[in-house]
Amino acid sequence: FTKSISSCPTTHTMQQLHHRLLHRASSSRSCIISSFSFFSVPKGSRGHVGSLRLLSTSSSSSSSSSFSTSIKPAPSATPLDPAVQSTVLTACADLHSSILPLNDRLRGPLGASSAAAGKGSDSTSLPFVLLVGNHSSGKSSFINHVLGRPVQTAGVAPTDDSFTVIAPGPSDVDTDGPALVGDPTLGFDGLRHFGPSLIHHTRLKVRADTNCQSFMLVDSPGMIDSPHAREGGGGRVMDRGYDFEGVVKWFAERADVILLFFDPDKPGTTGETLSTLVNSLAGLDHKLHIILNKADQFSRIHDFARAYGSLCWNLSKVIGRKDLPVIWTMCLPRGEHKGTVGAMETGMEDLHRAREEVISEVMKAPARRVDNAITRLGDGVGLLSVHARVQKEALGQHSRVVWRGRAEAGF
Repeated sequence: FTKSISSCPTTHTMQQLHHRLLHRASSSRSCIISSFSFFSVPKGSRGHVGSLRLLSTSSSSSSSSSFSTSIKPAPSATPLDPAVQSTVLTACADLHSSILPLNDRLRGPLGASSAAAGKGSDSTSLPFVLLVGNHSSGKSSFINHVLGRPVQTAGVAPTDDSFTVIAPGPSDVDTDGPALVGDPTLGFDGLRHFGPSLIHHTRLKVRADTNCQSFMLVDSPGMIDSPHAREGGGGRVMDRGYDFEGVVKWFAERADVILLFFDPDKPGTTGETLSTLVNSLAGLDHKLHIILNKADQFSRIHDFARAYGSLCWNLSKVIGRKDLPVIWTMCLPRGEHKGTVGAMETGMEDLHRAREEVISEVMKAPARRVDNAITRLGDGVGLLSVHARVQKEALGQHSRVVWRGRAEAGF
């Protein structure tokens, strides 16, 4: 383990994976690999795994429903061939397994599934999209619109206090939390350590004839401020009966796309939402999309500017950097907008266009699982390489100190 990391088994394994993936992908007619490169770890810097982009060349028809308008994914959201997706995820998992002996020998930072690429005990059976946000921010309505049929109950007041997993299936079936967590094939058994209170506040809805047949949607309870004062010193409030921020973090780390909803009535002023953004969604910017929903409720452009500015102001206090992330302003279709006049009426097209772009990101969840798997694998390899270098340097310094001490002692 004192050898240079550039000559460790990971480099040879990467080369094997490179040729293996190229051979398997070339046999698939519906997919092509546009770019694929693994970079060895240079001295003095952290290595990165190159990008793997899979572009499907097959066309797919969009689903239509009487409940909502048909959703037509953008060309970049064309479904990924399941065979190629499985091939890439399996190859990444094999590569991760191949570096675990080196990690164990070096007492490295990688766990058995910390960098697993989409398969194993740390991953769900299907890619999924996580929706979090204020209560009455339009999460359930957005889910119904994306699915093309009513599945979740929507309302002004909080209507759901459970984490709801919505999965595709041949028929409509509702399953309670213990059955969901107890099924090892679904990949949610890791929720057990949050206790029985959470398990009884989770459920599974299997729905047929939806627009989402290759991934799941996870709806979360609407966030509200508790009447109890929040604990100081980094403590977590258990006023829901379980660690809500911890549960959101568990889902967020495994999600392929995360949507954080705000609404005009509470544009970032809900303390629990901002706390969750800081404690549960930190470091997940690459798959997090912030949404100001129901923007069609404004009758004057002045009101819209005040709400948008308030949201930006509240986010700037918790994000901790000068540049704010992109905030999608959108609305759901609800017939003619008779309340919108003037500049807001002319801006409705922009709101609808933003909604379709957000839906396009949702439809990319299966492809994002491949991207996230390769990213996690690259991070794991880079972390192990840094650990090996630090250990090598520490051993070298220790040896020099020991030999210097022996020389001074006359041994």
